[in-house]
Amino acid sequence: MKLQTKIILTSTILLFALLVVANGSIYFIFKQTMTNNAMEHLKAETENMTEGLKQTANTSVSTENLLRAYLPLNGMIRILPLRGKPLFVAIKEQIHLQNLPFSYESGEKADVIHHDRHLYAVIHTPVIWNNGDVVSLEVTEHLTDVEHSLKILRVILIAASLLIFIPTIIGGQILSRVILLPIQSLIQTMEEIQESRTFKKIIRNTSSKDELDQMANTFNSMMDLLEENYKKQEQFVSDASHELKTPLTVIESYANMLKRWGMKRPDILEEAIEAIHSESIRMKQLIKQMLLLAKGESQWQMSIEQVDIAAVCRQTAKHLQQAFQRSISIHVHTDDPIIMADEKKTKQLLYILIDNAFKYSEESVDIAITRSKSSLFLAITDYGVGIPKEDLIHVYERFFRVDKARTRETGGSGLGLSIARKIVAAHNGEIHIDSEEGKGTTVTLTFPV
Repeated sequence: MKLQTKIILTSTILLFALLVVANGSIYFIFKQTMTNNAMEHLKAETENMTEGLKQTANTSVSTENLLRAYLPLNGMIRILPLRGKPLFVAIKEQIHLQNLPFSYESGEKADVIHHDRHLYAVIHTPVIWNNGDVVSLEVTEHLTDVEHSLKILRVILIAASLLIFIPTIIGGQILSRVILLPIQSLIQTMEEIQESRTFKKIIRNTSSKDELDQMANTFNSMMDLLEENYKKQEQFVSDASHELKTPLTVIESYANMLKRWGMKRPDILEEAIEAIHSESIRMKQLIKQMLLLAKGESQWQMSIEQVDIAAVCRQTAKHLQQAFQRSISIHVHTDDPIIMADEKKTKQLLYILIDNAFKYSEESVDIAITRSKSSLFLAITDYGVGIPKEDLIHVYERFFRVDKARTRETGGSGLGLSIARKIVAAHNGEIHIDSEEGKGTTVTLTFPV
């Protein structure tokens, strides 16, 4: 069953039940009020009648004539003995009243009876008849006014119910369509996404500021996020495959050279082994960087201890100077270069930043260590090409490269600064880059002490 049908059906049943209860209550209260009023009036007439019978008991006035004088216009008077047929019956116009059932009542009794789809008020009062017997005076009145009023009331209630019920059903259908329109639009959009395999959003011409509008906005935001992540995934796969393709191609080509001439020419053997070893290390580092980014910093195993950052910088600089045949100058402006950190992660951090400095400059690289009361600052400066201002906000993105042609030649993967920022964040530190094109770049690391 569709949601629209459920809404209409539920609201219709609920409205019908409310109308039945409300109209039934109104009808019952009105009927009780009318019949009670008619009964009170008939009781008063009966009391006058019995009082008159008492006053004329010792007079020559005929009892039958007195009863006929008190006879209601739409009623009947009967004298009922203990056994047998009525001793006296008085009726004006409604002869059918004599067909009403009767019974002797020893005491006073007032009741409203239904007979042949009509209402009658019946009152029994004990009186002394002419022969001295105690009989039951039955006064009956056909409640024609009450029946007429109830009939009019039924017509009014039915008409009023229809006037309420029909427009409400129509309004419920319109309202359900309006309410379900965003849901139908959402379903249609999702079906289109499923068929076309593209990201689409719900088109909202107006803003209703309700939950359904919030649902549509949330769906559109989710589509934006999914599309963004999908594009990043495509870019990640494309860039990763490109970066892995190069070392694999080199390894394959040198492996082919080894198969052909490796055993005959020692120079080619040494060159091929060195190249394969170098590219293998490069590919291993690249894969390791990808895995680190995929795992996230929350899964890194940190071993926090006291680290002499100056000693780590000297050791790292020594290795890199031998590898790249480049000069690194270290300037320590503090007597206490100790921080609480993971020594392996800080070395990895220095490798990344110094390697970047080598790639973008031909001159020496300077490392400066300073300290304040609450922080230790590590600044790595190169005097190379610098970074354009418009690219500074993107340098931490995965696989982003300022100069794609240059970094592809120098082997950059665009993952270094993304990993560096995660390492610094894992140490509750900060990383900041200042750069000017043509003059160089300074990367400043701040560690809490």
